Amino acid sequence: SARARSVSGPSAVVMCDPYHCIAKRNRKYSSECTEVHLTNLGAEELSESFHEFPNLETLWLSGNRLSRLDNLQSNFRIQELYLQDNRIVSLASVKTFKFLRVLLASNNQLRNLDKQLLVLTRFAFLKKLDLFDNPVAEEPDYRLRIIHHVPQVETLDRHVVKGHERLRADEVVPNLDKASAPKPEKLRKTPPWAQHSEVEKHCFRTARAIADRRRADEEAAIGQILTRSIDLSVAPPLSRTIHETRSRWEETNRLRPDDHGWVHSNPGDVLKALAHGLEARRDPPRKPEPFAKTLRRHLSGPAAKMRGDVFHQSFLHTQREPDELGRHSVRVKHGTRLTGLGG
Repeated sequence: SARARSVSGPSAVVMCDPYHCIAKRNRKYSSECTEVHLTNLGAEELSESFHEFPNLETLWLSGNRLSRLDNLQSNFRIQELYLQDNRIVSLASVKTFKFLRVLLASNNQLRNLDKQLLVLTRFAFLKKLDLFDNPVAEEPDYRLRIIHHVPQVETLDRHVVKGHERLRADEVVPNLDKASAPKPEKLRKTPPWAQHSEVEKHCFRTARAIADRRRADEEAAIGQILTRSIDLSVAPPLSRTIHETRSRWEETNRLRPDDHGWVHSNPGDVLKALAHGLEARRDPPRKPEPFAKTLRRHLSGPAAKMRGDVFHQSFLHTQREPDELGRHSVRVKHGTRLTGLGG
């Protein structure tokens, strides 16, 4: 019978050694061995000697305390694997067994059905599967999900998979996957500067630093110019309109009334005011009438009045006249003139 090997030390670890299943401990016998029985030994780890059994097809490891299946990477020819009554927490270590047909892993610590399905879907030749008495078997729709995602399985948890179960799985599981699937993350657009090389990024950083330095120098220079040119103690200059209005007001205030009329305080100012008034009273130059010559020529004809080609047109003439105080007022006069039709 097979025996487990104990590693000496303060905390002895029991290991499964496949050499206890063959008659002699040499590479010839190990390379020809196709089946190993290491059950009910209480072993916690697998020996590194499994690398010397490249043609192993059937492996019995039930009834131990294994939590992981290490040192089996080179045994990809395994077709039957018996792992009942252990402490296995994941099937990720058996994903290299691409020819696996039988996997019995009941009464272990397998959890998260989604992760276990990622491994089980790799086994294209899997026909018999046992996962009962595991936490994963208690998840909702466990049997239907395995039947849908691993359709090659014919016997699941010691029960044959029937046709109506496959139809039911094809109807239910796709909707469950849509409801439980996480929302797809939005693809983030790659910014254009992410594709630049390190040299280009360095050039852009240098150019940005130079532009910032120039901008700062310009702002500092403008601040100095404004500080030197503006003197807050000096009053702001007056506009031309305010200056003219103020000068006229001062000129008007020089006149004061008395019993005999308006008398000016300065004779020179009186002469200036009279001269300004005379200039304002003069009629402004009139523009020559564009049709005066044509109108006279037209009126000289004997049939002009008979045709009625001339009519009277009224005009309003405006004229600026200064008053006694030198203020200008506008007067409107009425006048008429003859205008020829089309002349």
